[in-house]
Amino acid sequence: MDNFPRKTILLVSPDPRKIEGLELAWPHFKIFVSKMSPALRKAERRGAEIINLKLPKIKKTSDLLAEMVGRNLVKRGSRVLVFKNLAKIEKLAAKRKFEILMPESKFLILLEDKINFVQFCHEFALPILPTKVRELNLVRFTEPIVVQTRRGHAGESTYFIRSPRELENLKHKMGDFTVKVTPLKKLPTFSLDFCVTRNGIYSTQPFFQITGDPRLNPLPGGTGGIDFDIAAQLSVETKERIGALVEMVGAALKKIGYRGIAGIDFLVDDANSRIYLLELNPRLLSNLGFVTRKQVEAGELPLATIHLLEFLGEDFTKFKAERLSRVNSGRFENPHPDAQLAF
Repeated sequence: MDNFPRKTILLVSPDPRKIEGLELAWPHFKIFVSKMSPALRKAERRGAEIINLKLPKIKKTSDLLAEMVGRNLVKRGSRVLVFKNLAKIEKLAAKRKFEILMPESKFLILLEDKINFVQFCHEFALPILPTKVRELNLVRFTEPIVVQTRRGHAGESTYFIRSPRELENLKHKMGDFTVKVTPLKKLPTFSLDFCVTRNGIYSTQPFFQITGDPRLNPLPGGTGGIDFDIAAQLSVETKERIGALVEMVGAALKKIGYRGIAGIDFLVDDANSRIYLLELNPRLLSNLGFVTRKQVEAGELPLATIHLLEFLGEDFTKFKAERLSRVNSGRFENPHPDAQLAF
């Protein structure tokens, strides 16, 4: 990376696990965390500049950034990378005159909100399961269904309903929330990361989404990692449909002014080569450090690096970045903080 622009970027996260591996994406990172991890200490010994603020009680990036501003660690004109941009972070950046190298926070409201996401998919004719949006108290049980509230993380907002009793229990628990309802399909969930740029769409290979493993996540629909090897077994026809889906989603995002990294989850009916889009996450993903390591090992320009060059306005075509990553093997487990509750 000797020919990279010599621009310092502050990478900020209170969770050290999310940082691990990302130090390889940029040669001029200053990495700020609220506590260290063994993997970060190894990265530090290899030359990564990591600043441990020793504030383990801080769990939110916005709070850590505010602390850094208070200590004058984020100066006017600084370039900052976070995993998820929020309105709170944007206000702080506008006040202190530093730059967030992420899509605007408005895209979280549009795309991570599961009900707004349904409208987005209808607008751009993206393939999703038959979906109803209504108050939970009005939902009637005729078949197994999946009920999702507007927002949640790693399965926290997803409920699998297999009987009338389970539906009634959920109604009693939640009341008259507006929810998204889809049929419960026994199909595997896959995902991939991609980056929308002025030069087109760059993508990883699809990977299997590890769910239902209580050692990694106690929630029934909670994710606990990814597996490239399982996805590598998909048929050629299915992979072609996945590639077409990425282009469709990327084109839709470009039309609404989005740029940078995002991730999609989708159900795969490999026997019939059918794909159903489930979710779109307009932010950095928790698997990105692992993906970055694998791409560097393969001699590729990492997706995270492409994202940064896009936001810096740099020409990354000279690095001969590949539109589709070659990385198609490897497994990454990312335990949920409450995984121990499953035992």
